[in-house]
Amino acid sequence: MTHLLRPVEERDVGALTDVLADPELSRFLARDFTDPDRVRELVDGGLRHDGPPGTGVLVVEKDGEVAGVAHLRVSRQLPGGVLETGWCVAREHWGTGLAAEVATALIDTGLELRGAVFALVDEANTRARRFAAGVGFFDIGGDVHHGTPHRVLLALPAAQEGVHHVELWVADLPAAAASFGWLFTRLGWREYQRWDRGVSWRKGGGYVVVEDSAARTGDRHDRTAPGINHLALHAGTRADVDRIAAAAPGHGWRLMFADRHPHAGGPDHYAAYLENADGFEVELVATRT
Repeated sequence: MTHLLRPVEERDVGALTDVLADPELSRFLARDFTDPDRVRELVDGGLRHDGPPGTGVLVVEKDGEVAGVAHLRVSRQLPGGVLETGWCVAREHWGTGLAAEVATALIDTGLELRGAVFALVDEANTRARRFAAGVGFFDIGGDVHHGTPHRVLLALPAAQEGVHHVELWVADLPAAAASFGWLFTRLGWREYQRWDRGVSWRKGGGYVVVEDSAARTGDRHDRTAPGINHLALHAGTRADVDRIAAAAPGHGWRLMFADRHPHAGGPDHYAAYLENADGFEVELVATRT
């Protein structure tokens, strides 16, 4: 999956009108975006925005097509210039990981710019509240927004402790970048650094580097030799693990221990063990039901 968050443009009016015509996307919002006039107002507001790069009204693109809309802007409710965010993607993309990618990118940008990000979610929108908790928001209380009870959700930087980063040396950087890049973005990580011989992906306070170092002496990773055996990553719910495992063979990964999946780690441990063409193993652990 490839996605892009970019500032809204005049040319987006028609595509956003089509996406937001689904009443489910406006059900918990103060404005009814099934009305094309409201979409026009949204785009006009985005075109007038003059805030920092990465803020304003943002279009969500997936594989070159408009798939949703988001915002990141200085809050009108909280003092101190804290940033507020929100997003929605077309219903056809629900459950694919796209919303998690978008939300993580918005949070990361907000944290880098101002050190905190908040969101308002309608109290009745339990699905959105569960999702927001899964991408790092904390419920800090209630408020009334446009006459409706809302929850105030806050995201703060991860504590700077534990593992800082992990570095993997590879012989085929393009292949490794493709397989790891697909997997990390499906898990809500974002590309963090890129240079001639490497690339990294980050989530929270830690990141993983894949590098074809000039000092590399071998051509293939051996996970059974002394050294790193595998990466184990939080992967959300059991359904999230299932979706990623099902799609993984199309992106350079094979399912390991298929006869014991998804309990290869034990009856109370739900995970998918994947191996790519270079012999690197990743364990995707369901940490929520």
